Amino acid sequence: ALFLEPPFLTPMSFGSDIVDENDFGQLVCTVIRGDPPFSFTWSLQGDVVNSEPGLSTSQFGGRSSMLMIDSIGHRHSGKYTCTVSNVAGQVSESTELKVNG
Repeated sequence: ALFLEPPFLTPMSFGSDIVDENDFGQLVCTVIRGDPPFSFTWSLQGDVVNSEPGLSTSQFGGRSSMLMIDSIGHRHSGKYTCTVSNVAGQVSESTELKVNG
C-alpha cells in the first residue's frame, strides 16, 4: 500500500503587522511537502474569498496559491485562511490583516 502524505504549509504573512490603507497586499500559500494534487481554498473570517475587482487569487504550479489585494481598505481587514487538501488530509494556515487608521 502506498502511504500518502498530507499537505504541509509554510507560514503566511502580509509582511508587516499593520498595513497602510491603499497599500498593495499579497499572501502566498505554499505546500512544501505532501502528495499532489492539491486543492486550495481562501477564506476571510470563515467566508470563502471570491475574486472581485481589486482582489484576486491565482494558483501557481501545483503547490502554491497567491491572494492579491490591489489597494487595501478597512473592508479587507480580518483573518485570512488558506486551506489545502489532498487525498491524505486537509490543513490550514492563517494570518491577520490589520489596517492602519
